[in-house]
Amino acid sequence: MNEIKFLEKYNEAAIENFVAVVKQNILFQAQIAALSEENQLVPELQKQIFDFEPIKEALVKLEDENIGLTQELNKKINIIEGANKSDAEKYRLQTSLNEQSREIERLNNGLSALQEQLKEKTEYIAKLEDMLPKTAKKKLGITQETIVEETPSEVTFDNEETKTLSKGGSF
Repeated sequence: MNEIKFLEKYNEAAIENFVAVVKQNILFQAQIAALSEENQLVPELQKQIFDFEPIKEALVKLEDENIGLTQELNKKINIIEGANKSDAEKYRLQTSLNEQSREIERLNNGLSALQEQLKEKTEYIAKLEDMLPKTAKKKLGITQETIVEETPSEVTFDNEETKTLSKGGSF
């Protein structure tokens, strides 16, 4: 009986070992099949990587070009901002110049009006002096020579520069 039990245990152990070896064999075969498939993919993946290299190089070139264009764009933006500032400055100066021209024109008109008033008053004074009796003229010290006073000739500021300014000249 011992032998039967021994044989039974022996057969069980052998079967268990056989099952374990078969499982390991199946596992190894599955791993070999999977690696074989992956091994077949390697050349294809290497080809794809090789095909990707020119694209990668083109991408690097495009990135460099993009950086260069960005820098150029920033320079042009700075130039445009500078031009806008200079346009604003030109506009401010032109506005100031136009205001000064209007002020000069207004002052010239006021001066002309004052000169006209002076001329009228001088003529009126001359008429009044003519109407005075000779005795009053002697008391005041007015003689014939002083009656004919020189009226100041018109003072004008119209030279070429003010004419250009008064017309609202531009840059």
